[in-house]
Amino acid sequence: MAATFGANSTEYDDPQFQEAATHFHMGQWDKAIRLLETLQARYPGDARIDQMLKDARFKAHLETNTEIKEKRVIINWRPILTRVAIVGTLALLVIAGIWVLRARLLPMLAEAQLQRQQAQLMNTAQAALTAGDYDTAEQRLLELLAKSPDDVSATALLADTRWQRELFALYNEAVAADNAGNDELALSMYADLQMKSPGYRDVSNRILAIRHTQELDQLMQQAKNLLMLGFESEASNALAQIQAMDVNYRRSEVSEMLFDLNMRRGKRILEQNPPQPAEVSVALAAFNTALQQQPNDPGAITEARLAVGFLRGREAYDQRDWLNTINSLRPVFAERASYLGNTTASMLFVSMMGAGDDYAASNDLLNAYEMYSQACQLPLSDTTSACAKASSVVPLLTPTATPTLTPTPGPTAPPPSATATATPRPLRTFRGRIIFKSENPDLPGIYVMDPDGSNREYLGTFQRYEQAFADLRETERYSPDGTYWVSTADVDGNPQIILHLPVTSQFGELPPKPVTRMTGMSYDPVWSPDGAWIAFVTTENESDDIWKTRPDSSEQVALMRNDWEWDKHPSWSPDSQRIVFFSNRDGDRQLFVMDTNGRNVTNISRVPWAEYEPIWVK
Repeated sequence: MAATFGANSTEYDDPQFQEAATHFHMGQWDKAIRLLETLQARYPGDARIDQMLKDARFKAHLETNTEIKEKRVIINWRPILTRVAIVGTLALLVIAGIWVLRARLLPMLAEAQLQRQQAQLMNTAQAALTAGDYDTAEQRLLELLAKSPDDVSATALLADTRWQRELFALYNEAVAADNAGNDELALSMYADLQMKSPGYRDVSNRILAIRHTQELDQLMQQAKNLLMLGFESEASNALAQIQAMDVNYRRSEVSEMLFDLNMRRGKRILEQNPPQPAEVSVALAAFNTALQQQPNDPGAITEARLAVGFLRGREAYDQRDWLNTINSLRPVFAERASYLGNTTASMLFVSMMGAGDDYAASNDLLNAYEMYSQACQLPLSDTTSACAKASSVVPLLTPTATPTLTPTPGPTAPPPSATATATPRPLRTFRGRIIFKSENPDLPGIYVMDPDGSNREYLGTFQRYEQAFADLRETERYSPDGTYWVSTADVDGNPQIILHLPVTSQFGELPPKPVTRMTGMSYDPVWSPDGAWIAFVTTENESDDIWKTRPDSSEQVALMRNDWEWDKHPSWSPDSQRIVFFSNRDGDRQLFVMDTNGRNVTNISRVPWAEYEPIWVK
């Protein structure tokens, strides 16, 4: 039983006791016994030291006298031998497999790899040949034949590759000659290629192209020779044949030659002496053919327009439709008084006399006088009959026969600015463009732009261009020849359009003639450049609408009928085919363009501020 110290014992604190306890726990019995025997003598009667010494001596004796016998190991050899047999069998199988792999499978794999390489080389060579890379094709085929010298397909393909290279070299030489314009050499080479390889590349098409060009060259030379000999009709036919065969062949040169030939042909017909009115349609066909070559040529456009006007007038003349004859022939005569010699003037004379007689028969003496007076002033050798009839009508024109005409007052111009400004640009230089007023908040004033609303350009302030703008607008009141002009005046208490007759030395100043007699007011008249119409604004249908009328009041047409919106300030295009005006139909005031029948109305302003009072410069 283990000993215990009392509460007042000091053995526990003895260092030798601590060392003895350490040896005891570590099984170092001899050291533990020596230390414990010393402690027993020092502390006699200590039960714990006595017990520990007793235990140490017992365990030391036990270790000295106890013999530990080695345990005998028994080995089971059967499983070991079984495993050794299995491993040996597997080793033999592996050795046999390696022998089979070396003897049979490796040669088979090597053969398969060689075939794959050969197939790859063949495929690469064929692809290169197809792409025209003859060097690569030949290199791959040589590699293939180095691996398989007896490969018949590779040998045949190598021969074909070298043949294709030779053909390609010849083809390139032929194309170079073709591009250099050496047609004969190129044809010879192309023919050689066709012999060696029928259907090779585009050789057939190139041969046809060269022969086609040679044929066109021959026709062109033929046309020039015919032209030098004076056979213009035959030359024109040859040039037309060239265009029919190939419109792009020397396009500019052929087009210019055809244009000149047809213009000369048309003018020669018009300049015949004596004139041949029946051949004007042939001249028109020539001018139209010329316009097919150069659609924007102003000379051809003018000739075609005059021919059309004459033909329309002649058709009306043959039907004794005097007013339509006058409306068609007057613009022709105004632009070219000598058109077809004096034929146009003579037809106008007869038509004006006939119209005057018709007006006189219906007791419309003012219009009768106007027709006789205009016929009297025509540049013909004998107009005495017209002058006599005009003189006979004058006494019958009494003041009571005409309405009371009082000019409508216009807006008062503001006083000129005291600040000196540079001279404004002449507005007539903007022919074909539209000048207008704009309230652009950033830069208000006078602007100009193209008829489609593009290319806007600021000209200057309202004050700077006020007089020039008013003067330009005033020119639109006059007939194309400047003889007549229209304005607005009160007719029996209602503003209407009136026509001012020219002052003559023979009859002096005659009273103006009312052009409109409408229930609503009519104002702001402008004369079309071709002289056929006068556009104006009227409240005939309660809103302000744009109408047009013949100068003799024979035909008055409303171009548009509005409900609440209004259209104002018409201005004709230079070709008399369109009208520009301003309207509130889209809200604020904007500029619009329409055809002369009131269709195809287009907003050309498209801005959030007001723009108004356009003038199409003519």
